[in-house]
Amino acid sequence: MTNLPDHIPENDPGPLPSSLILSQSTHLSRIMPQSTTASRTLIMVMAVMCYLACLALGTLIAINRAVNTWTSDIASQITVQIKPVEGRKMNTEIRRALSILRATGGVTDAVALSDEDTARLLEPWLGKTDILAELPVPRMIAVGIDAASPPDMAALGKRLEAMVPGATLDTHRQWQSHLVRTADTLKLAGLGVLLLISVTTVAIVIFATRSALAANREVVEVLHLVGAYDNFIAIQVQWHFLMLGLKAGIIGGIAGVATFVALSLVVGGQFTGGFPQGVTALVSGPFGLSIGSYFLFLTVPAFATLISVLTARMAVLRILSNVL
Repeated sequence: MTNLPDHIPENDPGPLPSSLILSQSTHLSRIMPQSTTASRTLIMVMAVMCYLACLALGTLIAINRAVNTWTSDIASQITVQIKPVEGRKMNTEIRRALSILRATGGVTDAVALSDEDTARLLEPWLGKTDILAELPVPRMIAVGIDAASPPDMAALGKRLEAMVPGATLDTHRQWQSHLVRTADTLKLAGLGVLLLISVTTVAIVIFATRSALAANREVVEVLHLVGAYDNFIAIQVQWHFLMLGLKAGIIGGIAGVATFVALSLVVGGQFTGGFPQGVTALVSGPFGLSIGSYFLFLTVPAFATLISVLTARMAVLRILSNVL
């Protein structure tokens, strides 16, 4: 009888069957179980990140909408200011200016603001007071222009200054420049917040993946021993993070939509058009979004899920290749 080597047992069963390998995959659910304190905490943290992403995204949409309102308003309206001049009657100068404006091609309308209208414009700064009647307050003329075929602003301004002493033409271009720069700065800040949220989410997922594999290293080693490949383990782990990212994204997305719906109900109606309302919207904060804008919030759950899956897969493959 041939002697067997000492290191090979006589009852060696041979290679492990594939059914055993598949049965070991059930242990993968224990690597990162769905219902644990760690998983629930991770979902909560990622949901908060998704909510912040919704706020940043909604603010970007609101700012863009406000800028469009400003530019549209500026393109269709200019203002003529007439200062009181000693020895001249204000009403006579206003009628002369209106005559010049209405005879200019490209001007669609010209309306002089009354003393009451002027007082209402100054009320946010001076409050309700009768002192305005004693002050030499300039009078304003709101001028509508054809945006497709506007008049020559420089020539119109010179003609008004020559024929109406104290008259100046304001095209709001300086205001537009300042407001657009401010809006661009806020947009860059919003994009920076979105980038920071994305980087933080990636770091959270990497940390969670490392912690789970470190806590269940023995299970992973057994799976390797019975023949499981790194890709097989990575698929199971990334499926866990797919569900986690989807849940967090949906929770954060719903919270974000609810926040902007509440804002639109509370203050949205106050900022529904016009240059002054657009300025107020930028200063006061986000306002109601259009119905179509809310569909953009669907990108938050999708993006959160994508980040979770890709980050978890790359992290687990890197860990398995370096450790095991």
